[in-house]
Amino acid sequence: MTKIYVPQLIPEVAVRRLEKLGELTIYTGTDGPIPHDELVAAVRDQEILFALANIPFDREVIEAAGPLKLVSAMHMTATYVDHDACTRRRVPVCGLPNFVSKTTAEFTFALLLATAWNLQDARSFMRQGKWTQSQSTAFEATRLFGKTLGIVGLGAIGSHLARRAAACDLKIVYNKRAPLSPAEEFALGGAEYRALEDLFSEADFVALCPSLTAGTRGLVGAELISLMKPSAILINTSRGAVLDEAALEAALREGRIRGAGLDVFENERGRERGPRPGLWELPNVVLTPHMGSTARETRAEMALRAVENIERFLAGKRPFDVLNPEVYGEAARNREVIG
Repeated sequence: MTKIYVPQLIPEVAVRRLEKLGELTIYTGTDGPIPHDELVAAVRDQEILFALANIPFDREVIEAAGPLKLVSAMHMTATYVDHDACTRRRVPVCGLPNFVSKTTAEFTFALLLATAWNLQDARSFMRQGKWTQSQSTAFEATRLFGKTLGIVGLGAIGSHLARRAAACDLKIVYNKRAPLSPAEEFALGGAEYRALEDLFSEADFVALCPSLTAGTRGLVGAELISLMKPSAILINTSRGAVLDEAALEAALREGRIRGAGLDVFENERGRERGPRPGLWELPNVVLTPHMGSTARETRAEMALRAVENIERFLAGKRPFDVLNPEVYGEAARNREVIG
């Protein structure tokens, strides 16, 4: 039987499908990354590897696996897999189509609402007995309608976010490499293009939605943050490396912006993953654990697509989402997105 290895628990609906395909091994030691040395040992006799984000299938893992035939990732670009090592072994690496854009846009809007309405502190406010009467000024929030949302990176996620925001009577301004056509802007609630500096100066809320590339790494630092209104809120559901957390913390501590909602962080590896320690101390920051695609329905769709690629491969068909087409004698894909 074909030996299939999964390094972390995945949705049960995908497990049931995989069990029909071969001898399935799933690491259940922790609900998180398997220790690297254990991973190297575990893959030595495996033919198909099921890859997940934050679990590095590096060269050592790929070279240890054998007789390796396929790596199928529950991840759009399989950035945690060493594509070159797989290609040298003539092993296809499969990713996913963009299942997560609507889910992440929905979450981004939820994080925006939670930050503007200060929902993180509302429960503790009540628990501490501070709620004395409903029109007290002791606890106040910020409404969204009538305000301006600036979206940095108007790709799939940013576009879905714009539609949701426009439906709630927010004005939409955006920045991307090239402006949309007037018809496209109209379809997104009358979105208007802005230079990046103008967007940060004008917006009441700034949502970071770009892909992480060489050009967006470190994009938002002290200079852009300094342009924001004192009443403005910054939301990041893109990648942590897009934002300078130290500059953000300084602006929050000094009251130069109102608040922030962060789902991604500069440090997302190892036991110390998470935000800068100082951000935990600030009451005007909502922090969530990189959960933009954690809707159970979305995660099941992602896992099943990775399984479907395995099914096709075992049936002698080309998988749908091959990221290293060189193994089929084709030109390499553009790997501009790096995270």
